[in-house]
Amino acid sequence: MDNIPQAQKKYVLTDIMKKRKHQSSLNEERARQIKERIQKKKQKTKDFIHPEKFVDQYRKQQTAYSYFKRKERKQNLETLDIKSIPINKTLLVVRIRGVKDISDRQQKILKELRLSKVNTAVFVKTTVDIWKKLKLVENYITYGLPTRQIINDLIVKRGHIMKEKEIIALKSNEIIEEYMSEKDIICVEDIVNTIANASENFDFVTKFLVPLKLNHPEGQLKSGRIKKPLSKQGEWGYREERINSLVENMI
Repeated sequence: MDNIPQAQKKYVLTDIMKKRKHQSSLNEERARQIKERIQKKKQKTKDFIHPEKFVDQYRKQQTAYSYFKRKERKQNLETLDIKSIPINKTLLVVRIRGVKDISDRQQKILKELRLSKVNTAVFVKTTVDIWKKLKLVENYITYGLPTRQIINDLIVKRGHIMKEKEIIALKSNEIIEEYMSEKDIICVEDIVNTIANASENFDFVTKFLVPLKLNHPEGQLKSGRIKKPLSKQGEWGYREERINSLVENMI
């Protein structure tokens, strides 16, 4: 008689444990579903953009575009002082400013110059057309005449080439010879000569070179100054030879 109640007691406890385990699984599933719903709700809230932001962005774009149009009218070929342009000289162009409210036309010009990111630099050979484009986007860049030493330092320390969508560091003359020997360019010195002299293979070399990635210069190019031209104690615009002291701190 004493064994029967004990058996029943064990059965009841086992049944209760099973029910508790099942209920615990249900609770965990509900908690997971609630967590997913909360996360989805947060994501929707995050993705939602208030109409006021669209209006503000549109106004900024219009302001940038209006500035660009004024510059465009001022910098047409009739008003440019051709004699003041360093024709067929090598220019080092550095992008120093990146903002969301840039006009589409300015963005397109910077893309053509391969200056899509801040603190990147490219070499260009000066023509009237290039000079005009630089003037139209110069509130986002600074540029000037690099010395041979600065060109050499940039190529040696920051030089990379693009070949078949692969970026390759210029770590040895063998790499240069492999990709540029068809133009009799087989070493760093040849690249430096070509760029410094703006010689006939300038476009060939600069096409291979990836835009140079530079460091932000410590204590220079502060946010308050990059919005002003050099003529007003700012940073953007044509620096002539002064570009070298700036870039030296960015290599």
